[in-house]
Amino acid sequence: MRLRGPILLVAVALAVALAGDEAEAYLWVRYDLEKGQAFLSDGTPLPSLGSLTPGQYVEWEKGRLKPKRQWRPPNDIEITYPPKAEASRVVFSHERHFAALGAKECTLCHTRLDEHKTWPSRAPTPGLEPHDATSLGRFCASCHDGRTRPADLEGARPPVNAPIFTALGRKGSPSCGQCHAPRDHGLDFTSRHGDVAEHGGGASCTRCHRGAQGIGPAELAQGRAFIRAQLTLLQNPDDEKSFQATLPNNFCAYCHLPDGKAWRRD
Repeated sequence: MRLRGPILLVAVALAVALAGDEAEAYLWVRYDLEKGQAFLSDGTPLPSLGSLTPGQYVEWEKGRLKPKRQWRPPNDIEITYPPKAEASRVVFSHERHFAALGAKECTLCHTRLDEHKTWPSRAPTPGLEPHDATSLGRFCASCHDGRTRPADLEGARPPVNAPIFTALGRKGSPSCGQCHAPRDHGLDFTSRHGDVAEHGGGASCTRCHRGAQGIGPAELAQGRAFIRAQLTLLQNPDDEKSFQATLPNNFCAYCHLPDGKAWRRD
């Protein structure tokens, strides 16, 4: 199954933060290949891209659109699963998973994901199964079991081959927060986490987010190549080489690749 072409853009509205009495909206630029039209992620059409790049973040500030250094993959298919009962939301990014695998192997999931509607539990005991039979959380545990390594998966070329964190455990256990957004992240952490990190509060981020402490030259080079590939796909969705490009396996690189300030320690 190939994730590109007409379905390559999924509009995901990002954060709206309240700063004093003024609302500041963090959005990003998306591009509809079929319509040849640029939009903001809230659906607002842009007459032209101008100096903006598809995927670039922008901010409404005092009634004006302010370009940001940050950028996100415009071709990523990102799916948000809303809160259910006591479980908070899950945001699934295809590109982040490809980065961990080091390859784009769609069949690893989709040959099985498209065939079943219920999933057997992989928990060693019923008390360690937090998901019901129809929950995709059970499917995720096919790999997210705390034992499987990325290299165990066919076609994967992982840059890091540590055991994949588990989706199993008692309801409410700390491991749940690695998929389900923690309560302190609110509806979206986009607008606030930079201030937290800049003022010394980002140390706890590394518990879940690999790469939060920095990025190396090889990862930066891979990231720049990935940006070029993503923009090429907007012009030619059938470009196989560009489609196969992956992000570095660095959580922060998803948005901060072109943002030099984020990687400086000064």
